[in-house]
Amino acid sequence: MLQGQVNKALKIVNHANDIDGKHDITEDIKKKLKENHLKAAELKQSAIIDKPETKTERVIFENITQDDITSNTNNSSGSGGPTHIDMDTWEEMICSKSYGTHSKMLADEIATLAKRLATDTIPHDNISTILACRRVPLNKKITALGQ
Repeated sequence: MLQGQVNKALKIVNHANDIDGKHDITEDIKKKLKENHLKAAELKQSAIIDKPETKTERVIFENITQDDITSNTNNSSGSGGPTHIDMDTWEEMICSKSYGTHSKMLADEIATLAKRLATDTIPHDNISTILACRRVPLNKKITALGQ
């Protein structure tokens, strides 16, 4: 888990006596996940800055390149998040020579996305998946202590 390899961790966990793997996502499971999700705090008016929106200077982010994306991908680790693709897979897609120019094209598109996210006002609905929290419900068997 610490290396972001959820599926590999689940295979190990599945061998334990008290875990059956991931739950199927049913309405009941969705309800329980929502109940366990932290509620948002109420908005405090004092936290709102009453100033006109300031535009971020694009020049600060213009230097984000496909080389930056490739370098940072090589030095990253983690699980899939909204994409369900872990960093090992991203590293394979972006850094491997197996995909030829497609790897560079993907890194270039990610650099373009990073620049846009950093400088443009993007409607929440357009990026809600990126901002979503993904939970993995484990199916745990209940056993008495000492058994």
